[in-house]
Parts: sequence; C-alpha cells; structure tokens
Amino acid sequence: MKEYIVFGIILSPKSQTWPTFGIDMGEQSEVEETPPKELPVSKLTTNGALDFDTGIRHIIAPALIGLILGALSEQFLTPNYAWPSPPQAAMIGSILLSPLMYVLLVRDELSRIWEYSIGMTLPGLFFIMIWFSGWGALFCGGYGAILIWVWISTSWGQYKLPPFRYGFWHAFAINIGGFAGALITFGITS
Repeated sequence: MKEYIVFGIILSPKSQTWPTFGIDMGEQSEVEETPPKELPVSKLTTNGALDFDTGIRHIIAPALIGLILGALSEQFLTPNYAWPSPPQAAMIGSILLSPLMYVLLVRDELSRIWEYSIGMTLPGLFFIMIWFSGWGALFCGGYGAILIWVWISTSWGQYKLPPFRYGFWHAFAINIGGFAGALITFGITS
C-alpha cells in the first residue's frame, strides 16, 4: 500500500521528491520537473583543497610564532611579573608585530595592513580578557579556541581571504601557540 502525505485537502503519494500541488489522484499526468537553479557563486575565490603553502603560512607559522612568544614569556616574564600571562604576552606581541606578520605570511597589498591588524586585534583583545578569568580561561582560551581554530583551518584554508579574516585566523593560532609554548617551557624548566 502506498503511503500518502496530507497537504490541506489534497492527498499526494509519498515519493522521494517533493510532491506537486494541485494534482488530483484520479488524473496521474506527467509533470515536467524544472532543473534546480544553480547556487550563487561565492565572492571568495577557491583554491580547491588545503595546500601545503596555505598550511605553512596560515596554520603552522602563526602557531610557531605564538609558541615562541609564549615560551619567551614563560621563561622571562612570568617569574618576575604577575601580568601578562604567556598567552596574553603572545597576543600583545603579535598585535605589535602584525604589520611584519602581514608582509611575511599574507603577502598581499601593503595598503591593506591595517585590515590584517584589526583582524588580529579583535580576537586578540578577547583572548587577553579571557585569560584573566581563571579556570574559565582554560576552556575558552584553550580547548574552545582549539576547536574553533581547527574548524577555521579546515574550512577557510580552501579560499583566498581578505586580510581581516587572515588576521582573525592567525590570532587563534597565536593564542594556542602561546598557551602551548608556556606549557612546554614550564615542563622543561621545572
């Protein structure tokens, strides 16, 4: 027995496609289906898959910069000062070095450096504030940031992005790298 879908008063057979409105069950006529419309093309150009150059410039290099800044902070700032913590120091250092990082990592028009710096500063300020919160910082600044960074890296790595989004992406990598650098340095020195 066929299953039927009820739409108001009209009954139509349940099929794999969307049922057509207005056809009476007594008159089974062939209905011409229109082909689906093409989806709008994104304004972002796609590189296809995540390539090696993208992985180095936008995933590994910012994380290594954060790791180095976090390790230096753990070694030299933390024993003498209560603030900034190593991830905070990594974010502050990367915001100050953002024009240099833009030239080395993004390699786009020099007139757009400010976009990259703003893209790095917005999540950077958020992470600086999060690391003040204590145990909540471990989740939001550490584990939560790792999950978001992995998602960003797997989805944004396929496109040529504007500098603001590269700065946003790099801020997550620097935050995680700073946290990892502090943990590694603390483990080695203690």
